[in-house]
Amino acid sequence: AIRTFKNHFIAGLCSLDDDFPLYLWDKLLPQAELTLNLLRGSRMNTKLSAWAQLNGTYDFNSTPIGPPGTKVLVHHKPQ
Repeated sequence: AIRTFKNHFIAGLCSLDDDFPLYLWDKLLPQAELTLNLLRGSRMNTKLSAWAQLNGTYDFNSTPIGPPGTKVLVHHKPQ
């Protein structure tokens, strides 16, 4: 389990934008845990993900997930 998480987290770090500040690596841990649990099957009910077993169905429409450290361009209108 530790090796799986480590490999998953390192793969996420490899996809970071070049300008991402590496001192913020710890802010990526919750998303790494979330995505890994969404991919991993539950041991009690093999038809569910580990996330769904613990927290219910994940709603991708209300909380979309993007690759970690993706550069985002925001258009903000001044008021």
